[in-house]
Amino acid sequence: MLYNFVMKRIFFAFFVISFVVNNVYAANVYDMSTPLEGQSIASDSLQKDVLKKVYSIAAKQNSLCTDFKISDTQLLHFPYDAEKKDGKYVKGYWKELWTVNYCGENIQIPVTFVIKNKKTYFEVENVN
Repeated sequence: MLYNFVMKRIFFAFFVISFVVNNVYAANVYDMSTPLEGQSIASDSLQKDVLKKVYSIAAKQNSLCTDFKISDTQLLHFPYDAEKKDGKYVKGYWKELWTVNYCGENIQIPVTFVIKNKKTYFEVENVN
């Protein structure tokens, strides 16, 4: 009984330590700072959400690389079917091209943003 209690405590401590180390390591490897370079019109919080997906796609291109940074964003077109209310878009969609630098190489990843019912959704295209 005491053995099980001690083992559970050790396992829990190991889990907490590995979680903290993993998050600190990831924070140093993947540049999550915003606003991004370039022309992106996405908000800072939206950019951070998109970064996670964009970096996961870039990581598939070179599994040995752990150094990622957005080097540029291009606005491919302003919001279509756009509707503004109080200075903010409440409807519309637009597309951007995000350039990820990973270990000295660049990859361009298209991102589509859709505003519906005052919420903005995004879709990141996979690259082959």
